[in-house]
Amino acid sequence: MFIEALKLIHYRNYQNECINFKKGINIILGENAQGKTNLIEAMFFLSRGYSHRASSVAELAQWDHDDFFISARVVSEDVKHTLSAKNHLGKRQFLLDEKVKKRDKINGIFNTILFEPDDLKIVKEGPDKRRRFLNQEISGFKPEYHYILRDYEKILNQRNSLLKNINYQPSLITTLDVWDEQIIEMGVRLMNHRIRYLHRLNREANNLHQLLSLGKETLSLFYLNNIIDSLEELSEIKNHYQKRLESSREEDIARGSTSYGPHVDDMIIQINGKDARRYGSQGQQRSAAISLKLSQIEIYYENTGEYPVVLLDDIFSELDEHRRKSILSLLNKTQAFITCTEDSLIDREEKNKNTIVIAQGKVQVSIKKP
Repeated sequence: MFIEALKLIHYRNYQNECINFKKGINIILGENAQGKTNLIEAMFFLSRGYSHRASSVAELAQWDHDDFFISARVVSEDVKHTLSAKNHLGKRQFLLDEKVKKRDKINGIFNTILFEPDDLKIVKEGPDKRRRFLNQEISGFKPEYHYILRDYEKILNQRNSLLKNINYQPSLITTLDVWDEQIIEMGVRLMNHRIRYLHRLNREANNLHQLLSLGKETLSLFYLNNIIDSLEELSEIKNHYQKRLESSREEDIARGSTSYGPHVDDMIIQINGKDARRYGSQGQQRSAAISLKLSQIEIYYENTGEYPVVLLDDIFSELDEHRRKSILSLLNKTQAFITCTEDSLIDREEKNKNTIVIAQGKVQVSIKKP
């Protein structure tokens, strides 16, 4: 899987630009605030259907424009496709080979893995960052997970609304059982996906972390939820879930929110048996975050049969030479895009490298290293 070219019209700071890419490593080079990250964002948007930076699609349009258009030539399973997205009159639309398609009909055509500086928060900050990581990455190669998550969140919001209303109209409590049944069904499906994924992630992320740490550190991941105490109870998870909701019903009504379920789960990250969030150095936390994200390369391949396109946004400047070389060695199976302000950060011995210089939303020069 790889992308041959990307066309941007009125997207962020790009007026009308078409950029050709190569297989292997593509270096997106330029000073800060020139549009490097916008290129990464555009590819991610085509892949996932949303921006990792913007809260609304309207933010993606160029200044003084309401609409934008993105189009890419991609090769998936040796078949060439044109994948496009546009925003017109506030309506987002996706096209595959110039035919309008629902987003779920084009999943898997173009898969990406993104690492950006903000991903350090996966290790350093609260549980919501780690849940977001789990949700994004599982959805990336298992589109059905996205719809289970969407349905769960809808049911959760409706149950919470009912809990608030019961305080004012107690007779509504008789309808709570219906929502409990639905939230248990969707919640169990979510947790089963997460548990299976975490089992695979644990192995792959630890292998990568040991490579980055020269074998000095072991990375371990644990799924923390408030329904079951151990995986031995997994076969009885529905019964446990039901009991948790029943036991917390009075408290939930008083609070107007649901206490138990995957919306409050967490992933514990340990380095050499210690909590990386509390005891890890900044260097250890950075390596752990990189290990979590880049371990997706093999996980995606295992689930889809193709290696994803890897997007690395401004991460090399904070890494030592060993870690840079280790990451580059992982990318020899993929097409990769690396943004940076200094080309010297990339291994000079890297042969399969294409450098694209960006300034003020325009391609200044594209150089294939001999």
